[in-house]
Amino acid sequence: MKKLVYDACSLIYLTKIQLKEKLPLLGTVIVSPSVKNELITDINSFSDAKTLKSNFDNKIINESKLKLKDIFSSEYLGRGEKETIEICIKSEGIPVTDDHQVINNALNFGLKPKTSEIILLDFLRNNIINYQEFKAFFKELALIKSLKSDIILFFKNKAKQIVNEKKKLQGEN
Repeated sequence: MKKLVYDACSLIYLTKIQLKEKLPLLGTVIVSPSVKNELITDINSFSDAKTLKSNFDNKIINESKLKLKDIFSSEYLGRGEKETIEICIKSEGIPVTDDHQVINNALNFGLKPKTSEIILLDFLRNNIINYQEFKAFFKELALIKSLKSDIILFFKNKAKQIVNEKKKLQGEN
């Protein structure tokens, strides 16, 4: 099963659009110790933090147990982002991040990062959600992230392409 290593921002986005519970259907949900602290530090202030805390308690989200050595330095990345990349390098994980600096660093290390939009496409591709659900979840995500219109159009077209490929495969069977 895939190991998906999330940074805080992506996990918060997916929590806000209420898809976090489905994440284990794509693979093991892992976070670094720093990301876990970031997610649940203000548990009394944010309902998302309470939800995430219960997900750690119920093993929906797993904290990485790898010994981390801070293998690289970057003034542009926080501790959680660096740990996310290091965990992926050591465990053949897939980083899930919506931070462009993290994406660029992950690519430099030969990793293949995913964003929350790509996770939504993966849900659609794997029949975890249908096209109508994709559109509704994507609309919420686009509002939260303030996505630009060209990005919105790209992902809507990609979703239509996935649906059309599925229909074609069903027609062949």
